[in-house]
Amino acid sequence: MNKTLLLLLLCFSTSLFAQKGIKKVLDTITSVEQAESFLETKKSRKNRLIAFNEEKHKTKLSKALLGLPVGGTKTVDSEFGKIHYKIIEKTNEPHYRMSYVFLDGNRLTLQKINELTNTIIKKHNDGIKFEDLAKKYSMDKNAFSGGDSGWFKDGEMPIEIEEQVSDLANDLGDIYTVRIPTDNGYYIILKTHRIKTIKEVKVLKVVDNRS
Repeated sequence: MNKTLLLLLLCFSTSLFAQKGIKKVLDTITSVEQAESFLETKKSRKNRLIAFNEEKHKTKLSKALLGLPVGGTKTVDSEFGKIHYKIIEKTNEPHYRMSYVFLDGNRLTLQKINELTNTIIKKHNDGIKFEDLAKKYSMDKNAFSGGDSGWFKDGEMPIEIEEQVSDLANDLGDIYTVRIPTDNGYYIILKTHRIKTIKEVKVLKVVDNRS
């Protein structure tokens, strides 16, 4: 057997052993806590615990991962080596979506906030699109997207906002105001979507640089 062929066989067997080793380790990881502990021992910016959401993530990879059961795995070839994905957790949770204008009570007087609130609501009632009003008046970065919050779930917004968006008494197209005392923020909110159950998966991503 020539040296070149022997070297190729050696590289192949080493790579195969490394893959089997990683897959064997992944088989033992069945919870988020175990995944986090594993990442502490395999510190790398490439190794991560990632959440994929069927509304926020539309790539071919995310769709494939969302279709796998808990414990399911997928291996992808990349320039970095083989990337192993394992589904650690899968949930279907209620999500909310709205549009809003944020007014900062730390920068504006209460009188000015009341004036702007009345102006914004009146202009919207007169037919001006809420997204145009958000672009003009909102003091949050969401102004660039016309006030759209995107889909969010419990725990991702202040409780005062969550209580309002989850209130079934509020119909689509309703406008209401919310004050957040902790940061002195004032919100003018337009209900744009009904509550929606959205599938999410938590995925452990491990890059095998030896492959």
